[in-house]
Amino acid sequence: MEIKIVSERENPLLGRKEIWIVVRSKETPKRSDIVTRLAAELGVDKNLIIVDKIKTVAGTSDAEVYVKVYEDEEHLQKIEPRHKIEKSRVVSGDAENEGEAKSEA
Repeated sequence: MEIKIVSERENPLLGRKEIWIVVRSKETPKRSDIVTRLAAELGVDKNLIIVDKIKTVAGTSDAEVYVKVYEDEEHLQKIEPRHKIEKSRVVSGDAENEGEAKSEA
């Protein structure tokens, strides 16, 4: 899987970076893979990354991905809907939260 940052915008009002990336992969990339790779590349905590959209490009092996990287947990909790945070936490490999999220559903 190859990741290329296409656009990066600082949003100080919301305390986050908004990033558009292109992921080249043989199949639609998993959210967990994107979070892990992006966290390593940007040097941020996995729990501060929200993968908002994954859109595959027809006829290619590319996917356009919209990602939000928050400065801290406080901004993330105030702005993002609870279901997106839970989805992101499950994706980031936290097995305890995964079990809780499934039992609440």
